[in-house]
Parts: sequence; structure tokens; C-alpha cells
Amino acid sequence: MTDATLILNEDGTAAEASPAALDILGVTLDQLRELPRGAFAATPPDPDAEAAFREQWERQGSPEIGGEATIQRLDGAQVRIKFAISALGDGRYRAELIPVDGATDAPSTVYTAGEVLAEWREAERRLSTLPADSPETELVQAEINALRIRYQELFRREA
Repeated sequence: MTDATLILNEDGTAAEASPAALDILGVTLDQLRELPRGAFAATPPDPDAEAAFREQWERQGSPEIGGEATIQRLDGAQVRIKFAISALGDGRYRAELIPVDGATDAPSTVYTAGEVLAEWREAERRLSTLPADSPETELVQAEINALRIRYQELFRREA
């Protein structure tokens, strides 16, 4: 599990942050607590799309979500990150950040643990139908490995 963690209030503002998270974001804890929700968005969010996503997510029981996005620090530097967000049960959320190499202009992705597991299972079903010497076998095995890594990086729970 990453040590770059944030505790977010129900409204998306920050309550707490680890030193590693503050380093990624390039702010102090006091600065972070004063910032509005979305302060690190690299592109202005679409309020309608954001509201629709949140409504759908809450309708599904607020499952763990993960993905990859670009954040923009207050100094203007952009950083590509993987993230995982899980509910804490008290109305707040735990967000984990992992800086990654990647194009900062790449689109953001968001997925639930269930979606990753469903893709993983489907890839394993496809693999089981392929001959061992098929050129597609290697591609599907690589897909399975990537899904396994995605799940393990973003949806590990604390022991």
C-alpha cells in the first residue's frame, strides 16, 4: 500500500494527508485544508458530468474506485497519478496516490474494483478457449497480468 494517502471529507475537501501525499501535491497540510474541492484538477471539471458520476456511484453503494489522472499542482506542474478511493464508513474517504510515468495529456480513467475483476475474469475465460500456441494467447495473458497488477495496486486493503 502506498504511503501517499489523503483523508477526504464528504464534500471532497481534505481533512488529513500523509507527508508523501503532500509532497506529490506540493503543498503543506494547512494549505491543503484551505483549498476547495477540485483544486488540483488539470482541466476544469464539467459540473454536470461530475454530478451524474457521483449520483451513479452513490446509487451503486459508493464502491471503491480507482483510476489514473493528471493533477496540476499549485506551482503549475502537472503529475500523472494512479489513485484509489474507498469509503471509511464515517462519511469520509481515503484516497491513495501513486505517481506514474505517462503523458499528462492522456485522458483520465475511473473504474471500480468490480469492473476490474469482471474484466479479469472475462480475459481468463477467453484465455481458456485459446490454443496454447495461438498468437492471441500471449496478448490475453499480458492483459490478465495488467488487470492483476491494476487490482493489486489500487484495491489492496490494509491488513
